[in-house]
Amino acid sequence: MISVMDRRRGAVLRRNVMVGGTALALALLPAARASAGVEYVTNTGNCTAHIAGPGTALKLMAGPGVRFEVWGNSIDLTNPTTGFKFTGPTGMQASIVTRHSGADNSARGCGFVGSAVVQVSTSGTITTSTAASVSFQMPLGDFSTQTLTIVPYPPLSAATWSVNGALTPSNLPCIVKTGSITLVNQDNKLVIQLPPGASQVATTCTSNVIQMHVRPASTQDAGIEPSFKYNVTGLPSFVTESEPVAASAFSAPELDFTFNVTGIRALTATNSSTITITNPIATNRTTTLLLQVSPTAGQGFAQVATANPTSTTAGNPIDFTVKLSAPARSGQIITWRMTQAACFKQAVAEAPYSATATFQFYAFPANATSAIIRVLSVNNSGCTNRLAPTTQIFEAWIGDARTDPQVTTLTSGPTYTRANISLVAP
Repeated sequence: MISVMDRRRGAVLRRNVMVGGTALALALLPAARASAGVEYVTNTGNCTAHIAGPGTALKLMAGPGVRFEVWGNSIDLTNPTTGFKFTGPTGMQASIVTRHSGADNSARGCGFVGSAVVQVSTSGTITTSTAASVSFQMPLGDFSTQTLTIVPYPPLSAATWSVNGALTPSNLPCIVKTGSITLVNQDNKLVIQLPPGASQVATTCTSNVIQMHVRPASTQDAGIEPSFKYNVTGLPSFVTESEPVAASAFSAPELDFTFNVTGIRALTATNSSTITITNPIATNRTTTLLLQVSPTAGQGFAQVATANPTSTTAGNPIDFTVKLSAPARSGQIITWRMTQAACFKQAVAEAPYSATATFQFYAFPANATSAIIRVLSVNNSGCTNRLAPTTQIFEAWIGDARTDPQVTTLTSGPTYTRANISLVAP
């Protein structure tokens, strides 16, 4: 029979085993602070894409107000004033701007874990990568740290007007017309020679945009790359610039240069511009484009065309004298017409004439400044009136409407002239 003393010894033994087992179990539990601290980093707009963590430095672009979000148990409990530390070169600053609890983040669809949005401000003009770190004080007093690498903005490559060696989307055909547009200096300079009489052209022109791309001289990855639009200065009054989509540091964004058609056609002297493209954050990162636009004094009529005679009986020839402001180049074409084509026919071989054609074409003698276009009047139906002389109109344009239909759209200016004659019934 077991004595009372033995039973008491058994009870003490069992109690000691239980106490010892509890202590051992507690000892095996991880310390609370082992699960607290930085777990990963994201940008502020995507909580699921992890871009850094305790073992990986966060790369972020230099500049003011760069933000990212640090995630981890108890991160949201960090006191922004006394529990947050930034280590980095003099002049750089960092702070906690927002904290989110696990419940808040769960409602955002980001999991039940706390976070803090950190803002780092550095000089945008640094030229070498710089190490830094941010540290968060945990509830037990220790600090959890995330290392940073502040990445400088890359220099910009020499700018070119071309994309893959050509002007895009077009070479401004409705502005240049019979003038010229040329890329020089490795496509860095655009030279436009406006056509003769450009100031008198009033036709609609929608092909007035040139697209180019700003390209960084080097590329790399950075976890935090703010988007921005380049500053463009030095534009002439007839050009505006736009950037359809904001860029990041290592992308090659499109810049659109729109030429004001009326403004460029109105030029009376050569305009030369140096256009500077500047990174608005890293203002030491710039590149330039050159633009030169010249009007063409070009060829024009020196005076209004004259008719000889100014009134005649149908069946007689008429001479129209046209004078140029400069000696005609070889192959210079004059487009001309009689507004009632059926009332005239060819008089001489030098001035071919077809009554069924809309326009006639006269080859001006090379190096000459004056020429006579002779035509023979006829008395066809509607050409004359026995009651009174009938007015017939001669019109002429400098240029060949067969290759440039825009030539005949003018009704005034130096490349257009006209004369009236009176045709009398026989």
